[in-house]
Amino acid sequence: MIGYHTLLGMNSFSDEIEDSYIFHIPHSKTEIPDKFKSDFVSAELMENEIKLLTDFATDEIFTIGSLSKVVFPYSRIFCDAERLDDENEVMFEYGRGFYETKTDSGELLRENSNGNKAMIHSDYYLKHHETLANLVDQKLKDNGFPLIVDCQSFAAIPFKSDIEQGGERPDFCIGTDEFHTPKWLVDMAVAFLTNQGYSVKINFPYVGTIVPLKHYQVNDDVQSIMIEINRKLYIDDGFVNDSKVSKLNQLMSNLFLVNN
Repeated sequence: MIGYHTLLGMNSFSDEIEDSYIFHIPHSKTEIPDKFKSDFVSAELMENEIKLLTDFATDEIFTIGSLSKVVFPYSRIFCDAERLDDENEVMFEYGRGFYETKTDSGELLRENSNGNKAMIHSDYYLKHHETLANLVDQKLKDNGFPLIVDCQSFAAIPFKSDIEQGGERPDFCIGTDEFHTPKWLVDMAVAFLTNQGYSVKINFPYVGTIVPLKHYQVNDDVQSIMIEINRKLYIDDGFVNDSKVSKLNQLMSNLFLVNN
């Protein structure tokens, strides 16, 4: 079956293109396993951080047909699967590594007095990355060119802990990696979104995109691009607007599906 694909911008076998996608959704959930809730200083702080930091509805926006996705099933304040290990994570010194110990404003969120951090790293963080890496390997075996879409959202007003505090925040941020994100892929995504009337910036206010470490800077057949959506496009007065979520889901479907 031959089809025109919006993002790739070329004729190709549609099943092959669609089978290459992996939608990685790391921050959409709010759950924390019950046995770890007592690690947090207070329920109020825990709930406030969940409300502040969750990429609400990104799992709905980026559910596109039967395309493959990997969704981390717990809140990022419990385990931020998008962070690097502590020794390589720039936010670790601020208490914002994969095991968050500080709130966005710098208050103590939780400690590691009972050793749960090591358990969370092995049983949740590493297992999530293993799941993603295994799916990438399967895509490599099946069609040779997995394409990870790192699916996130960002606040219209910077978090206190954000590195980027200035500048006008766009509707969409496209995150790239010099080795794993080809220029044509960025150009096609930017052109599509701007043609729909949205503002787009590359690597602002956030930088980069996820790639399994075993392939990072090693195999450029593994491609990756991050798409971050400004929450102002679908959250009104602190509440998710379902109709706006549906509109964004259709937008992403038009971007990624063949002959949609």
